[in-house]
Amino acid sequence: MPLTFTRPISELRVGILTIREKWEKHLGGRASYITQDYLAEKYPIHIAQDNILINSTFLPDKSLVSYIFNLKLNEALLL
Repeated sequence: MPLTFTRPISELRVGILTIREKWEKHLGGRASYITQDYLAEKYPIHIAQDNILINSTFLPDKSLVSYIFNLKLNEALLL
């Protein structure tokens, strides 16, 4: 089975940190998951007042994080 059959993509390690940990560090927030139903119990989604949805196949960098912080309500970045 592929590595992502038992966990969300954001739980894969890229270097020392997972993709989730990298995003949390860059954005200063807590990450959550939108995942397959069979993984949802172990990796639940947490909805807050303000949410940013990020495709976990992207890794954060200063430029991308800057674009995200400059988004207005209901705006999206499509790459």
